[in-house]
Amino acid sequence: MPVYLFPPITTSPCRIDAEPLTEGPRFVRTDRMSRWHRVRSGIRYGDSHTVYNLWCAGSVHGDSFLAREQLPDGERVCGPCDGRAVGSGQEPAGPAGRALLFTPQALAPPRYCPGSRNQRLTAAIPPGTVGQCLACGDLHPIRAMGGPYNGRAAITQHAPGRGLVAPCPFHRWRYLTPVGDAIECSCGRPLNTPPGETK
Repeated sequence: MPVYLFPPITTSPCRIDAEPLTEGPRFVRTDRMSRWHRVRSGIRYGDSHTVYNLWCAGSVHGDSFLAREQLPDGERVCGPCDGRAVGSGQEPAGPAGRALLFTPQALAPPRYCPGSRNQRLTAAIPPGTVGQCLACGDLHPIRAMGGPYNGRAAITQHAPGRGLVAPCPFHRWRYLTPVGDAIECSCGRPLNTPPGETK
């Protein structure tokens, strides 16, 4: 039975034909690896090439790896991979007698809305003292900021509203760009408002 995979978060550009995988094998290794590893995330490209990213920061590509759901006793498993997979909740049944905890970065919504202090994500409402955040839909005061050499007017810093756009599976909320009436990630993926919310 496959395991749930986390989003393949990156700060690098990604191909538009990349598709994040939601399930993958539990244990993987190549012929050159000295131990089995756990899969954190996966990507399938338009040419059907698959890449699995490991919890220890490695990766396996294409068909050049072995995959297993269960391992026989005595097989060696990467400690950082196994601990992070169990501690993150990907593997509910962890080692007996121990409670492990690992919190992956960037999965939770940001502390401050990505539209905060961002002129491009501010839609001014006449007469211009209040603006709508294009990232979350909330209304906030507009203030002058940036000093004499980088002056701009944008909404104030605020917590994300209930209408915060869904994150890009590769870049989360890092690179939001307004495109007409919609919001996209700079990699070109359209981002939708969460189900049941309105902008």
